[in-house]
Amino acid sequence: MHETWDADQLDLTGFIHYMHEPGTASDNASISRVFTQIGVNDKMLAFVMSNPQLAAFIRSRYQPVPIELELLLKLPLESFGHQWAAFMQQHHLNPHFFQNLQEHDDRSYLINRLHDTHDMWHVLLDFDTSEAGEAGMNAFTYAQSGSPTTCMLMAAKLVRAIGGDEQTRRQMMHNIARGYQLGIQARPFLAVPWEDHWNTPLQQLKQLVGVKP
Repeated sequence: MHETWDADQLDLTGFIHYMHEPGTASDNASISRVFTQIGVNDKMLAFVMSNPQLAAFIRSRYQPVPIELELLLKLPLESFGHQWAAFMQQHHLNPHFFQNLQEHDDRSYLINRLHDTHDMWHVLLDFDTSEAGEAGMNAFTYAQSGSPTTCMLMAAKLVRAIGGDEQTRRQMMHNIARGYQLGIQARPFLAVPWEDHWNTPLQQLKQLVGVKP
């Protein structure tokens, strides 16, 4: 499935920019595109599709009904929908930050689904939006999906942390260890239609997918 590629023609600007500072949506898209060109994203797809539950969900092409954050904020305080919307509002996050692919194959759906659910997983896993928090998210996502992009982003954060303070580095390593362990232990997050659970109490949903307090 991967594209024919020439090493001299790979656009590595996303990698280079991300090594210096937190990346933009276009950086993430550039990095993922390179991994598609060299066939690594195909390995991620094979890893995910080896799980029958995940494969069935990917092939179902689940598409949630779009909903505005303002409507979710009207749900009960303890609900997943309210908590996610409040998280997005508090951190001034855009639900459409990522650049989704327009293709309709299994690989593209998988990548788009990882984009669409990233911030929801933040709420479920209690990782904040700091560099250390995002590193924990990267580790979790890598454990669950084998995503090469999240592995590279995590590595870049570690490199950038070298010049930071010791507390930040230790928090990052703690989050990476916790995120990876959660990714191994929890139910496959990619097989859950999260948008069908807006009304479910967040703590109940965490228990359902194996995220312990």
